[in-house]
Amino acid sequence: MLPVLAFVLTLAGCGLLYLSHRHQGWLRQPLPAVPARTGGGALLLLALLCAHFCFSPLTALFAWLAMQMLVFGLLPFFSLLRPRHE
Repeated sequence: MLPVLAFVLTLAGCGLLYLSHRHQGWLRQPLPAVPARTGGGALLLLALLCAHFCFSPLTALFAWLAMQMLVFGLLPFFSLLRPRHE
C-alpha cells in the first residue's frame, strides 16, 4: 500500500509544481506560485518518506528521482491531447 501512496504523492507533487510554472499548458493561468510550490515540495518529500519505509534508502531515492524524471518529462505532452477551442 505504501508504494502506491508514494507513487500517487509523487504524481501529485510533480503536478502541482508543473501547474505553478508560467509555461505550463494545462490551465489558462498558472496556479499561485508560493502555495502550489510549497505544497508540491511537501508532497514530494512525503512521497520520499513513504518510499523510504517500503524500500532500502538507496532504492527509495533512486525510484523517487526516476519517477520525477519520468513525470516531469511527460507532463508537458499531456497538454497536446486536449482539444483547443480558442
